[in-house]
Amino acid sequence: MRAYDIEITGNFFALPAFQKRFGEPYKAGFQVPAQWQVGMGMGAIVGQVVGAWACAIPMDRFGRKKTLSMYLLITSGLVFMQVFAPNRTILTASMYLQGIIWGGYHVMAPAYASEVLPLRLRYFMTGTANLSYVIGQLLQTGITRAFVNWDSDWAWRTPYMIQWAWPAILLFGLIWCPESPWWLIRKGRLDDAKKALDGLTSPDMWKDNENTIAMMVQTDLYEQELETGATYWDCFSAHNGNRRRLEICSMLFIIQNFSGNPVGFATYLFEQVGLSPENAFNMSIGLMSMNLIGSLLCVFPLTWFGRRTCWIFSLCYAQVILWIVAPLCFTPDYKTNASYAWAQSGLLISMQLTYALTIGPLGFIISSDLPSTKLRAKTLSLTATFQGMTYLVQTILGPYLLNPGAINAGAKMEFLFAGISVFSLIWSYFRLPETKDRGYEELDYLFSHNVPTKQFKKYIVPIEGANREDSATTHQEAA
Repeated sequence: MRAYDIEITGNFFALPAFQKRFGEPYKAGFQVPAQWQVGMGMGAIVGQVVGAWACAIPMDRFGRKKTLSMYLLITSGLVFMQVFAPNRTILTASMYLQGIIWGGYHVMAPAYASEVLPLRLRYFMTGTANLSYVIGQLLQTGITRAFVNWDSDWAWRTPYMIQWAWPAILLFGLIWCPESPWWLIRKGRLDDAKKALDGLTSPDMWKDNENTIAMMVQTDLYEQELETGATYWDCFSAHNGNRRRLEICSMLFIIQNFSGNPVGFATYLFEQVGLSPENAFNMSIGLMSMNLIGSLLCVFPLTWFGRRTCWIFSLCYAQVILWIVAPLCFTPDYKTNASYAWAQSGLLISMQLTYALTIGPLGFIISSDLPSTKLRAKTLSLTATFQGMTYLVQTILGPYLLNPGAINAGAKMEFLFAGISVFSLIWSYFRLPETKDRGYEELDYLFSHNVPTKQFKKYIVPIEGANREDSATTHQEAA
């Protein structure tokens, strides 16, 4: 739902009916001015940053279930603003307001799911988060493609109206969902927590739920003790390798944002390189399909080759593709020969497949493993902030680079991302360690002892905690 809502307006910039309604005359058609494209795109990002922080207040006061229900109702109301927006100002305002709600979903959904799912399903939920986002992107691209030849305002209003389906389905499902037993325990409502846990387990397990509640109470007390005294400043401290962990977690998502991956404005890019609106949407569907296939198959290369190897290979492949796509713009017959546009689009789609197989999921996988237990929430919060800031820069750059009324760079914009990717590759080679098959305790040891990046893969972490200092010295000398 969140992916559908966020990405759909970016596709509308290539939709003729939307261009006519909210754009300005340009040559034989219409174009939405670059500054308005930036304004609409920033709405989702700025709103999400605010929403991600603001949702903590109602979540703590009213609980996960009630807060999620309230947000779904607000979403339904804000869709009216989008469907019946009379001008660009109202539509842009709706994007900022919706962004606040989307930021709340980004926090609430995984928090609620992790607190009600058993451990085995919890890891499955984490692994399918990226897949769910990809499905939403593919769905909105396919739906928008169906209206590309419509001339009326219903060509863009109808895809917006489909957003009403998501809250209706989810609100209906929430009727049978219990409140988070963890939240109830934090509020001291142990009897209600027991009832909620009974609703999540089969009757033959109810007799064991008393012990489970007692264990959850002790776990909650332990977590509160861990959080006592922890500050955001600790994330920037070299103690226990915290600064190094924050650097790696943040750089993973910064590199994602500047990888040259065109998903956020793929249809508009394909149109600007010379494809017709119909073919631009068709190629965008192909790109999203590669994204889906890669997300489904990513477990195989990540298991066989390791995380660091897959990450660096994908950056190398992106270098090759970007340095082919951008120079093609300078061929003598580029503007008259449509085959160049098809070639550029196809190459970018192939790059998207490698991205979905490696870089896309690895950002979530590695960043969830690296932070220390005490600073995990704060490290990931800072990481999300840095990600949002860099994505905001990309959102501003994209429309100005592509819009015919602005820089009109077309595929030449990939020169910029190719150059940035050189630095990304250098950083990854020297700073990104291999974390495959490493548990939390092993990673804590490796970072706290400042083990060099290239030694992470083969470094033998001592099992016995009593002799760690001596063992560490021995290993360092042997290395």
